[in-house]
Amino acid sequence: MTVEERRRLEDFLAPSRIAVVATVGKTGMPQLTPNWYDFSDGRMKISTTKDRIKYLNLVKDDRLAVCVYSDALAHDYVTIRGHAEIIEGDAIWSDTLAIVKRYVEPDKVEARMTALRQQPRIIVSLDPERIHFQG
Repeated sequence: MTVEERRRLEDFLAPSRIAVVATVGKTGMPQLTPNWYDFSDGRMKISTTKDRIKYLNLVKDDRLAVCVYSDALAHDYVTIRGHAEIIEGDAIWSDTLAIVKRYVEPDKVEARMTALRQQPRIIVSLDPERIHFQG
């Protein structure tokens, strides 16, 4: 990713939008889910649990594609493809907190984090290998 692509990607992903995540299902068909995300240090990070289909798919096949669009008309969007890294253990909580702070009202962040800590959470981290901007 060039410096210009990274800057453009950071600017586009700065607002709290929804990322549509595509993994490869067990039959080879794509499996799609909407997700919250954080983009920092050149990587997209998504929090999920070990009982979600996307996690199970990524354990078998780490290919991941993500589409984030700007508004309901989707005139502007970015697609990102690459191979996912699954992060587990205590290392996930700073990324999880960064994601939650993007989408949850400040006075509800602590309660949300308390609930999430009771779940078998992981972070899916994506280092963009291919990026396509539209608009």
